[in-house]
Amino acid sequence: MLYVQLCAVVVFGCISDQGWVASGCVYNNNGDACRFGTAIGIIAFLALMAFLVSDAMFDSIANVMHKKYVVVTDIAFSGVFTCCF
Repeated sequence: MLYVQLCAVVVFGCISDQGWVASGCVYNNNGDACRFGTAIGIIAFLALMAFLVSDAMFDSIANVMHKKYVVVTDIAFSGVFTCCF
């Protein structure tokens, strides 16, 4: 989990710090590309925090179906954001 958090912070930090110059975005001069990268970094970081809390509380979840939903959501989100990164 620490690796994912580090990647989210690095992507957000690099794009927000060096992605914008006075003339616009460095990614083919397309502002949407910089905004997309920043949004992906922020959403990944917030989702990581939510999944970290759900993993900490995983043993206290009594219902097996709720545990299944937590695991499936975690796997699906990880798969989608792997493609986005």
